[in-house]
Amino acid sequence: MTVRIVTDSTCDLPPALAAEHGITVVPLTVIFGEEALEDGSAITPVDFYQRLRTSNVLPRTSQPSVERFQQAYRASAADGAEIVSIHISSKLSGTLNSASVARETLKHDIHIDLIDSYNVSVGLGLIVLEAARAAAAGASLSDVVAVARRAMDRVTVYVAVDTLEYLQRGGRIGRARSLIGSILSIKPILTVDQGEVAPFERVRTRARAHERILELAAGMPRAKQMFIAHGDLPAEAEAAIERLRPQLPHTALHAAYLGPVVGTYTGPGAFGVAALARE
Repeated sequence: MTVRIVTDSTCDLPPALAAEHGITVVPLTVIFGEEALEDGSAITPVDFYQRLRTSNVLPRTSQPSVERFQQAYRASAADGAEIVSIHISSKLSGTLNSASVARETLKHDIHIDLIDSYNVSVGLGLIVLEAARAAAAGASLSDVVAVARRAMDRVTVYVAVDTLEYLQRGGRIGRARSLIGSILSIKPILTVDQGEVAPFERVRTRARAHERILELAAGMPRAKQMFIAHGDLPAEAEAAIERLRPQLPHTALHAAYLGPVVGTYTGPGAFGVAALARE
């Protein structure tokens, strides 16, 4: 039986890549004042960062509705397919809860397996891509779930942010709270650990933080696939890929925006790497 993959827009996969692998992406919502915009369709990453820099108020975010998940599940299973639905860490969003309620309402009609990735952004995206490849190769639902769960243990994420203000004000700061009050010139490098944001290192300048991200990336020669993710730094991300290509000749390298929902918390100028190690 066919297996299809559903995820949410915090995976930050480039739309063409998601479409190529047949992945259904359910959008979260970014809210500027009273204006609600669906991530990726009503507002693109480029438009988002331009607006974020000029807005007088910080945006908020909202998880997809149960109805939005129901629509996605029905469309994905229209030909009788089974579904593996993989989502942002439940410690960072209520998205998985909406998906769970939707699954319960459809349980008599559609077989849906839910996975809490305990990750976010392209860290989630890497897990989703691995599951999608297995599904495309004809794997059973249980095998696709197993592939996704093994991938969860092989994903590493590091991101340098210019400021912790966005994470703090958005309530997603997690264990990185310990960095608040550091000397202003310190630039934090964060990771995702057990589903929440956690401190990894502190460096003194933005340039050094970005250089450190590239050092960490180059230090993962067993990476099967890697994303350089950025908060509106496309030229820098592409330059990073060109620099890493000869150092990581066996790694598939991609650039990706930290999308509107994730960018609400990381802010403009964030720069990171997510890698999936080979088994």
